[in-house]
Amino acid sequence: MRGRCRVRTVEGFRLIRASESFLEGPTVLGCDSNVRKLLIIAALQVILYGIVAWLSARFAFGSEESARPILLVLALFAAVFACYLYSIRVALQCNATWRLGAALFASAAIFRVVLLPTPPIQEIDIYRYLWDGAATASGINPYRYAPAEVLVAKPNDGLPGDLQALVRLRDNSPSRAEILRRIHFSELSTIYPPVSQAVFAADQWLMPSHATLEQHALVLKAVLTAFDLATVALVWMLLTDVGHHPGLTVAYAWCPLVIKEIANSGHLDSIAVFLTSLAVWCIVRLLAAVGRQRATRWGLVGAVALALAIGAKLYAVVLIPVLGAAVAGKLGFLRAAMYAVFIALVAALCLAPMLLTFPAPGGASGSATSPAETDSTNFPNDAPVADQPRTMPATASGLTAFMTRWEMNDFLFMIAIENLRPSEVPAQVPPAWFAISPESWRRAIIYPLAEVMKADHQTTSFVTVRALTAGLFVAISLALAWRVMRNPRSLVLLEATFLTLAWFWLLSPTQNPWYWIWAMPFLPFARGRAWYAMSGLVMVYYLRFWLQYHYPGTPVAGSVYGGTQFFDFVITWVEYLPWFAWLAISGYRRRKYGPGS
Repeated sequence: MRGRCRVRTVEGFRLIRASESFLEGPTVLGCDSNVRKLLIIAALQVILYGIVAWLSARFAFGSEESARPILLVLALFAAVFACYLYSIRVALQCNATWRLGAALFASAAIFRVVLLPTPPIQEIDIYRYLWDGAATASGINPYRYAPAEVLVAKPNDGLPGDLQALVRLRDNSPSRAEILRRIHFSELSTIYPPVSQAVFAADQWLMPSHATLEQHALVLKAVLTAFDLATVALVWMLLTDVGHHPGLTVAYAWCPLVIKEIANSGHLDSIAVFLTSLAVWCIVRLLAAVGRQRATRWGLVGAVALALAIGAKLYAVVLIPVLGAAVAGKLGFLRAAMYAVFIALVAALCLAPMLLTFPAPGGASGSATSPAETDSTNFPNDAPVADQPRTMPATASGLTAFMTRWEMNDFLFMIAIENLRPSEVPAQVPPAWFAISPESWRRAIIYPLAEVMKADHQTTSFVTVRALTAGLFVAISLALAWRVMRNPRSLVLLEATFLTLAWFWLLSPTQNPWYWIWAMPFLPFARGRAWYAMSGLVMVYYLRFWLQYHYPGTPVAGSVYGGTQFFDFVITWVEYLPWFAWLAISGYRRRKYGPGS
């Protein structure tokens, strides 16, 4: 019926009310004046994004760090976030017609276009993408040499052939030489999987050799934004397929975090987010399919999409249990096992170039010409210092360093590791105020494990806590998968998908804001208001840069912590603790009083 949103099941109605609970009122489908109201709010957001775009020039690479208007930009994003939350409410009061879709998609595209040509605000990962793409497009394995090795290599006959080719690539293009100089953590080899590398290479293959650095960055950001807008379309399709009001697409399409991290910063996560959303949509279609043959076809397409997603960013592997459970519930255990095996095989093929590449002999990542004196604390002067994790990675392969030492903007993981790691820190570095476990307990646990692992105490502590949090996540993931298998319905699957990705992020040692985007396409299927708040709260991360620039070694606010330590040990508690309390209280109320409470 025109102007009304179909609700196919009682459960579906409850999930709609739960996901809209923050609106403090029922969905009202009214006249098209609500679409006009939505457009007015969108216009206000365009103005705010325009101001951010204007200020972004002061974040240009090499600009004076202490002069960067970080606090002002954060205030602007807070204002955009408030408009965003109100936009969701207004969108749900609109008729579910083509006018709503046109307003929603056009506004989402305009927001992104405003930020596309702007310099990345604080995050500069895009320079590594551009270099990786240039190397791959030239037929050179991007995993073999760290950028620092290429940067210092001298053109001579003694270089390996592939390193010689990279040096020529550096020397024949001033823009690519500058890209190489801007890569941070350049002594580490790349960690980005082959499917993403293929996208980078396709982008670079299309670019002329005389293109400027700004043109390289703009085109790659446009490609990544195209994946992002394709995800917007998939969110709309998911909502309509399960009978939710399509206005909830705003929850992803207009999210300031998504727009900043992809259109401005140019993070590659949009590739994997699109592919995971496609995989989940295929399984939703599988659950709705009539006939085993048709369902099997959807399962096959979904398996390919998920395998490619894993090949784009490894996090997507965590969805195998919950999606496999949906297949098992619909088609039986045998086909679910075949589904999982097929994903594993295709993903292994996708990842083979990364996993089977061995560094060249000698040096940080293998080159005999890499500087032996390179050390893990020697970062490029223009690298964003606040990007440096609390425990700096040793010179090693990028993936190894990321998996065994990288820690950033975490909370649950931080509490655990600070209470497990032995207090072997320099006297001038104050310990975490919440590290209350006895030193004798820490040594009794870590010292024997370090002997077994043949590792230092820091690495042992990190790996131990990572194993503990991974075990907790596996338990959560399997519980969610069991729920889906027992009740293989689309709404149950979509909520479980969101919770799987959300808890994977919350238990991770690296909670970069753009990693939260992994869960954002499925936010409309989450229960409770708290989940909607996270994409705004997580942008507090950028305050870490401001503290580093203005209080590099000075205690902040009368505390014993200076700079980034104050953020790590104080601000993260403000960022996460009230949110966890909110989540717990709302969960308790929902169980006691029912959905929508």
